[in-house]
Amino acid sequence: MLKRTCTAGLLLAFAAITAAQTSVQHEPTLSPAQEAIVSRKIATLKSPAERKMAESWSNAKKMAEMICRPAALTAFKKQDKTADRVFLGTDDPATLTLESNTHLSGSGEVRTSKGWKDFKFTCKVSAETGKVTSFQPVF
Repeated sequence: MLKRTCTAGLLLAFAAITAAQTSVQHEPTLSPAQEAIVSRKIATLKSPAERKMAESWSNAKKMAEMICRPAALTAFKKQDKTADRVFLGTDDPATLTLESNTHLSGSGEVRTSKGWKDFKFTCKVSAETGKVTSFQPVF
């Protein structure tokens, strides 16, 4: 009985990993302009380990971290000058959805003088320039 339970648990874990890898493989590809921005920003990371980790991220995570997060902080600072940190998504891939190479949505957190606040967001990015055209948080 224990052997079957362990085998079933391993099979479920393998299926979950395979499903996560499959969903990443089928996510939209980034445009050449977006890839150039991501590559430039990854190159600025201090350690080889950080660069290697960032290169392994999904396209959704790359777009969130390297393209949308800086725009998000700028948008939040316009609403509240004390905004100083923004996180888009978590380690859970389900917190970010790259619907196309021009549309990222998900959840995040912003820190202000009042503490951390959760939000949902959409980030629209130009495929031609790789720049954010709009960042819309929803609290």
